[in-house]
Amino acid sequence: MERQHSTADLENIAKQLACPEGAQGVKTGELMSINNLGMTHAAIAALAIEKGDIILEIGHGNGSHIEHLLNQADDIQYFGADISETMITEARKINAGFIEKGLVHFQLTNGINLPYADEQFNKVFTVNTLYFWPDPLQYLTQIRAVLKPKGLFALCFADKTFMEKLPFTPYGFTLYGVEKVQQLLESAGFTIKNTIKKLEQVQSNAGEYVERTYHVVVASAD
Repeated sequence: MERQHSTADLENIAKQLACPEGAQGVKTGELMSINNLGMTHAAIAALAIEKGDIILEIGHGNGSHIEHLLNQADDIQYFGADISETMITEARKINAGFIEKGLVHFQLTNGINLPYADEQFNKVFTVNTLYFWPDPLQYLTQIRAVLKPKGLFALCFADKTFMEKLPFTPYGFTLYGVEKVQQLLESAGFTIKNTIKKLEQVQSNAGEYVERTYHVVVASAD
């Protein structure tokens, strides 16, 4: 029988998912890298990465997927922004060789401001971070500013109908349906190019497989 989590347990799970910290955060990052792999690969595929692209990922976790991204085309530059010092430390370990070659760069951020120049990136993507943004419209406006003209942004998130069934999401998560996300993007000055809906099987904390609905919304900084 699955152990029933207390409110304190659920609050801690939510806190670690938002910003992994310490030894528990390392384990959380490893689990997220596994459970989010399909979503991450879908977001990367949606960007149609080309030779010479300069790419920003917001919320990279332990960065175990970055090698896959670098294999998409030649001469790619990858920048990762994360609010977790623990995740940046892990990502630097995993990607040490790419850092030495000057292909990969990580930056600790506050989740409110993006410390990059206007029109710095060809592509930006993020997976499962939207739920934690204090001011989504303000943040999306910043994301649009750091994109080059015609640059693409892939926003990947699990649908509200799935997320609201999870016991920890009442503690610090803001949940979204696809229509609300599209409206936010358009309000921030993006043009919606494509919206991809996917279903996948993921393993729950109880060890059972459940069906997750998620979306990749691709928008252009026209």
